[in-house]
Amino acid sequence: MRNGTQIRGILQCMEQTKRTYVHTALEEGYICVFPTEVAARSYLADYALHGKHKAVLSEQAISFDVFRAQFLPKHADEQPANTLIRQLFARTLLETPHGLSYFINPSFPESNGRFSKYLASLLPQLGQALDEEVLALMSRPMQQDVMILYQQYERFLSSHKLFEPRYERPSLQFADEGVFSKKYCILFPSLIPGLDSLVESLGSPSWITLKPIPNAGASPAHLEVFDNHVEEIRTTLRRIRHLLDEGVPTRDILIGCASPVSMLASLEQEAWLYDIPLVIRQGKSPLLYPSGRFFSRLKEVYEERFSLESMKALLLDIGFPWRDLEIQRKILATAVDRAVAQGSLWGSDQWTEQLRNTSLIAWYKSFKDSVIGICTSSDIEELRKKLNHFQDAYFIDTQWNGTQGEDVYSFCLDAMESIKVAMALASIVSHPSVFSFFLEFLDTKLYVPQMQEGGIQVYPWPLTAPLEAGHHFILALDHVGSRCLEQPLALLPQTVETKDRREEDTTVATLQAALIAEGELYLSYHSSSYEGEALPPTYFLEQNLITGKREDTREAHDPFIGESQVWRGEAPLSQATDRQMGWFAKAIHTSLSPKRSDFARKPIPLEWVPLLKPEVEGRARIHLSPTALDTFVRCPYAWLCKYLFEVDQAEYQVMSVDHRLIGSFLHSVYEAFFREIEYFSPNKREEYRLLLLGLFDQKLIEYFGKGGPNPPTRAWIIYEFRERCTWVVEAEEKLFAHTRSLFFEKKLSFVNELFSLEGRIDRIICLDPPEGKLYAVIDYKKGQAPFTKIKDKIPSYQLPLYRKLVGETLQADVVNASYFSIKDGCYRAIWDRGQTSLMEVCDKALEDVLQKVAFAIEGGHLEATPSKDNCKGCIYRPICRRRFATR
Repeated sequence: MRNGTQIRGILQCMEQTKRTYVHTALEEGYICVFPTEVAARSYLADYALHGKHKAVLSEQAISFDVFRAQFLPKHADEQPANTLIRQLFARTLLETPHGLSYFINPSFPESNGRFSKYLASLLPQLGQALDEEVLALMSRPMQQDVMILYQQYERFLSSHKLFEPRYERPSLQFADEGVFSKKYCILFPSLIPGLDSLVESLGSPSWITLKPIPNAGASPAHLEVFDNHVEEIRTTLRRIRHLLDEGVPTRDILIGCASPVSMLASLEQEAWLYDIPLVIRQGKSPLLYPSGRFFSRLKEVYEERFSLESMKALLLDIGFPWRDLEIQRKILATAVDRAVAQGSLWGSDQWTEQLRNTSLIAWYKSFKDSVIGICTSSDIEELRKKLNHFQDAYFIDTQWNGTQGEDVYSFCLDAMESIKVAMALASIVSHPSVFSFFLEFLDTKLYVPQMQEGGIQVYPWPLTAPLEAGHHFILALDHVGSRCLEQPLALLPQTVETKDRREEDTTVATLQAALIAEGELYLSYHSSSYEGEALPPTYFLEQNLITGKREDTREAHDPFIGESQVWRGEAPLSQATDRQMGWFAKAIHTSLSPKRSDFARKPIPLEWVPLLKPEVEGRARIHLSPTALDTFVRCPYAWLCKYLFEVDQAEYQVMSVDHRLIGSFLHSVYEAFFREIEYFSPNKREEYRLLLLGLFDQKLIEYFGKGGPNPPTRAWIIYEFRERCTWVVEAEEKLFAHTRSLFFEKKLSFVNELFSLEGRIDRIICLDPPEGKLYAVIDYKKGQAPFTKIKDKIPSYQLPLYRKLVGETLQADVVNASYFSIKDGCYRAIWDRGQTSLMEVCDKALEDVLQKVAFAIEGGHLEATPSKDNCKGCIYRPICRRRFATR
């Protein structure tokens, strides 16, 4: 209990602010004890700026942890246990017969490893849990487990010369003599859990004074309610932007955040847009930085068994100092092309089976061995060697040195060294998954950049509550985020009453400390988020201190609103930020400059025309294939983008069903079949059917390996196409019985004065074998045929161009042009013998369109021809910008 002398100070601080409250104690010669080290350092700096004497000894401001440590036992020959040692003990305990039945289910021993972190978190609580009144609150099985854990842990600590700091009880007998000659003043005492028990255990000495927090003024700040976190952040930043424009220094502005996990990322990004410098005082996991992310990417590759997605995430991350990104991009591009979706740790591997490139396979095998070696290391020294080998092989010579990730990487190495020391203290020689343990440990640590440029300090709640600033903004102060609850016995069931759990709720005291502000104080929270609805703290409801969004003229000083005002010809109320001026300076030479080369609307320069006519056989000619011709007919500008600007769409994903690769696979089955039989005889239908099934199985292994592309897709391919591919026998009998297949994947080219024409024909059939010149051209389609007959307009010039190529190069007459639909199992003849007039129409249409192409190219007229049909699915729409869609 606090004595009468300590309570009498309440009346003396009725009208104090936090600044005068602290400065008075410092000037009275007290050693001031603050709730946190942050508060202690902050008020030392604050006194230097605003104090009466402008200087104070740094020893006059200490944190409560430092103060309490003076009264704890000193251990000359023992080391304190830490989180690492507790986790190592828990893992070791679970690997042996432990007898636990309450915290661990003995029926499922395979799940023991997942509970090691949980058990480690219980260990510091066991000191208080063994009190008789606490044990009485537990069930019998829980009591037994608590006793087993405590006994095993104590035995472990004793045998390894360790001690548990949380079991230590403070006493005056452990303090140095010099402590008793000093005067201590505990500031913000109601914010410090465990203070009353400490003072009571020390006998409430007269040289310790508890100085109560002063009361809030007559008009405390209200809690402002916003609809969502974006509105809350932007309103706050507009106010801060206005303060900075008025010349307020960043040191006089302070931001607190009660929900840093959900708010800080958005706050940082929005502040960057508003050109507001922030210094985030809450660290982030090192795994969020490139040099920390490198370790987690390695583990993902191993755990996902070298899946394409995990490989891309690692090998394409430009935050890592790769030595040769080109070979990594090449191996991934080849994997996408060959539909490699998954590797393996042992045994058959799609990467080695389907890459079909000796150098790439060798690179992959070496990379795979290195990753597996890292992830299966059993001790820290082995892990270091494997990591160094990996970085020597795949990183530039300087590795992380000189990069932004150098400090974080050193931080990670220090964590690795901490694990090594902890393992040595715990007498653990090896660990079966030391790399995973290393990553788990990294994820619990926070990295705070040591060398940060000046800016507005951002602290998490409740660290920000006792701090003083000219302009203090506290965000996300809802019921959950503002709660400050100390739970020394969190292991007890929730059914146990709060007083028996020894919980200390300092939420109200912390809120009251925040309200005692000398400068401007802005408190706010947002009522809706992705997690659901939020409620305000009960304190503000009881005190009627909740208000809607303030009507603040400063919000009109938003530089982005000012930008809109300038575009409308109005005078802006705000100044442009340096970042806005930089953006505009760049845009004036790019997106805001008049377009001089909009070839979607204007002809190309005539001096470019020769670039569209490569030299073929000593003369400049226009090169066309069926695909290029159809592209030109649909839209000349699309043809220009593809064949002059060489803009193409790259594939970065391997779909679970790669229809393009499946189409190539089915083409190869038919090519092998018709190449082997050559002449088609209707009397061999069953023989042909069995042959097709055998070729299907053979080509399936050639294209996808023995298990690829993945089990579900492989089963689907077999189910969908194995029997269906035999339907060609019946279709062939109806249309091409007693014919001879002459050419497969035949590439033909023809040159005249204007053009160099070429095409690759899936199959060419002689209709009057053996020496006849009546031919048919076949194009396979995995799905349905693109069209079945020619009406007013020719949908595609592919087959007419094939007819011309065959006629000019093979001196044969193509009297049948057909698509074979694998899906339907039938031929779709576009023309057949006897349809001479249709062939003549196609020939004339082809000649006419070739003349139009030549005329357009010679004049540079390659403008876009936008329409609903032409623009549908066009990949060049973002470049062309002639047709827009809202969805």
